[in-house]
Amino acid sequence: MTRKTKDRIMQIITYFFSSFSLLVLLAVIIFVFGRGFKVLSFKFIGGNYNATIINASKKPEASSLGGYSAPDLEEDEYFSGNWGVALKDSLDTEHNRVVVVSYLDSKSPLNLMKDNYEEDKIVGIKEDYQVNIISGFTEDESYIAAYGKDGAEDIVLKLDQMSQINRLSAYHGGGGIRGSIMTTLLLIVMTLIIALPLGIGAAIFLNEYQTENKFTTILRSFIDMLTGVPSVIYGLVGATVFIPLSQAVAAARGPNVLAGAFTLAVIILPVIIKTTEEALRAIPDSFRSASLALGATRTQTVFKVVLPNAWGGIITAVVLAIGRIIGESAALIYVMGTTIQDRISVNSQSTSLSVHIWRLMSGESPNLDASCAISIIILVVVLILNLLTKLISKKLVKYH
Repeated sequence: MTRKTKDRIMQIITYFFSSFSLLVLLAVIIFVFGRGFKVLSFKFIGGNYNATIINASKKPEASSLGGYSAPDLEEDEYFSGNWGVALKDSLDTEHNRVVVVSYLDSKSPLNLMKDNYEEDKIVGIKEDYQVNIISGFTEDESYIAAYGKDGAEDIVLKLDQMSQINRLSAYHGGGGIRGSIMTTLLLIVMTLIIALPLGIGAAIFLNEYQTENKFTTILRSFIDMLTGVPSVIYGLVGATVFIPLSQAVAAARGPNVLAGAFTLAVIILPVIIKTTEEALRAIPDSFRSASLALGATRTQTVFKVVLPNAWGGIITAVVLAIGRIIGESAALIYVMGTTIQDRISVNSQSTSLSVHIWRLMSGESPNLDASCAISIIILVVVLILNLLTKLISKKLVKYH
């Protein structure tokens, strides 16, 4: 076999494996976008996860039933002249079929209903509420029930036969990821506040103050080892150490966001230390010598000459750390819990976007479409972070 033939074979093998990797990546992206893009909406991104739910009943006066004028209806809307309400078929944030209240007369009995769980509480449905169940009795005391899965037309037909509602179950909103987005942003800020001073300080100590010896060699070996520790082990440590610490500091109860920030700070410390140290090493020794020759102290040289010129590398470390925070899930399950919250507090449980995906996929009926929609958001953020890292690195190399 000639040398030219061998080179050709190696090129073909190289192209094959490169193409295979590219195809796998494209397959993942196509699958995620194909399943999740239809779910993405402002309501999904900015809405609450937990819905507002009412369970009520109504036995109206005979004079309040009937005689309601229908508004201008669209083709998919159906109006109950008996109860003064219009319903239509729609899709929720997860593109499941639902029945929605599109119009409610101001004098409709459905505006003032008795809560089935609190007798003295008055509740009512409103426009955009999603109807789950309506059941009641006709004038001859026959029981009748309508369900959201049956469609708006069927519900309206049965409503017009009812003279009394003994149960109306409806809800508004729900299925959104606003709380998880806010938790992720809060985690990023809190984690960086904890980890950046420690990581940058350690890098300055190792590169600027400590000479190469057995101690620094061992210390760097430990830092490298921390990079390869599985995140689930960090979660166990965080549950053992940081949850009790946060309970003492912030009066938290059980897993909480503060404990998650402490745990993530430990996880990203090796990334910040190594990246910052490389940035410090990239600064020419002539900068340090010139500063010292002009009478500056070593500390002044480090903080007024070396560190400002290494900001590009430090920003790169921050960007890489943010990417790790967004993508982390295993450790946070232990220290933050898996309860999806709409109201965010540092001393209570909550979920990041990654843990939100885990929660949606861990039930008896996994919600693949919503999970893929959240994955799209994470992929876009990670892509932007990678582009920023390359841009910063390119400028840093050009500078030197």
